[in-house]
Amino acid sequence: MEKYRVLFIKPPDSDVNVLSLDVPLGILYLSASLKTDFGDRVATDIIDLRLEKTVTPPLSDKLQTFAPHLVGISLLAFNHLFIKRYIKLIKQLAPEAKIVIGGPDATYSYKDFLNAYPEIDMAVLGEGERVFSNLVKVLMVGGDVGVVRGIAFRSAGGLTVTEQEDFIQDLNGLPFPDYGLIEFERYWGESLHSQMNGVLAHKQYTHIISSRACPFNCIYCHNIFGKKVRKRSPENFVNEIQWLYETYGVREFHIVDDIFNVDRTRMHTILNMIIDRGLKIKIAFPNALRADMLEHEDLALLKKAGAYMVTFAIETASPRLQKIIHKNLNIDKVTDNINYAVSIGLIVKGFFMLGFPGETPEEIRQTIRFAVKSKLHLAHFFTVTPFPGTALRKLAKETYPEWKDEALYHYWPDKPFYQQATGYNLNRVQKMAYLRFYVSPRMIRTFHKMPLKLLRLKKWSIFAMEVLWK
Repeated sequence: MEKYRVLFIKPPDSDVNVLSLDVPLGILYLSASLKTDFGDRVATDIIDLRLEKTVTPPLSDKLQTFAPHLVGISLLAFNHLFIKRYIKLIKQLAPEAKIVIGGPDATYSYKDFLNAYPEIDMAVLGEGERVFSNLVKVLMVGGDVGVVRGIAFRSAGGLTVTEQEDFIQDLNGLPFPDYGLIEFERYWGESLHSQMNGVLAHKQYTHIISSRACPFNCIYCHNIFGKKVRKRSPENFVNEIQWLYETYGVREFHIVDDIFNVDRTRMHTILNMIIDRGLKIKIAFPNALRADMLEHEDLALLKKAGAYMVTFAIETASPRLQKIIHKNLNIDKVTDNINYAVSIGLIVKGFFMLGFPGETPEEIRQTIRFAVKSKLHLAHFFTVTPFPGTALRKLAKETYPEWKDEALYHYWPDKPFYQQATGYNLNRVQKMAYLRFYVSPRMIRTFHKMPLKLLRLKKWSIFAMEVLWK
């Protein structure tokens, strides 16, 4: 019996640069679930175009040689241009294949995609493993996709959206991601250029996730995983770490939960289990920690277990805006934890967002002053982007009714939303924030703390060229 072939496509982030070349964890979970559910009746493959210098030749070659029955495309908001340019080529080279999109942008913009691109057959909405397996089960036998929960597709009556699939409650029941689908070495080599954490202590690294969902209601976030936090058991999570350590030689783990420290007892159990098993690993948090929910004891235990870097998403120093964006961060507690983390030798990075709807220039300056006066080693100053499907987008439309959203979404837009809506030169303010933060004795202190110093110096140079001097 012929195997049902599923090809996953990870698009490039943009034509200009690559935001992140981290392992495509979501796709690897989907592939693992298919292989668990269907065994040798299904074959999966992946083309990660972030790894390629060009798009058309490798994409064409993979489509022709693998000859998929189904093409699954993982979409973030900055992948619109990829669909516009290449969806016809995909259909041309795989004319009999069903084309399915998934991910945050497919979940919230499925109407736009299905209306604009007849080549796209369906969209998987929300959490993907169960939905995608159920869809493949129906497609393998030529059945009616209308029975599959959690998808959108065109029908005789227009667009059909089926009832949402239930969230997966038992995360321990999911197989480990299908790391055998990729060549780790390609990501480790390319990580010299780009990875989410921005810092590496070991080149042999990967993302890993221990829980899904966030109980908070920050208006800038999507809600792919719901609001009820679902957690893998400490043993299940640490078993994956140990398996990756022994099987693939991974030595650094970047934890990318929404909030790893939402359950302190569980977090301590995981960290003590890593210590007790004698795993000599490095741990970093590109996100995953809510700064005002940490105690000094937590930070000390994180460091003992192998953590060398933490990231705190602070967003704004304005108490008024903290309420408006529904984050309600305790800034005094955050400052205390920054100071303590630095004092025990952790590298600490802060994330800030400039240009919320209704934000005043003085509040923007307040946030920049906070960052500059802090003991943070690193900081990113993002300009606010009201992504579709978020409460932030609704607030942006209400605050600036005349704002016409015409830009492709990106973390580094040529003209930020706030600048479009108000005329305030936020790009210039953003550049000045970076200059004030880094052109100081802080740079020497930070560089002294960095592992793989030559790599960090190269990344700083690339960042300066792409963001500060564009």
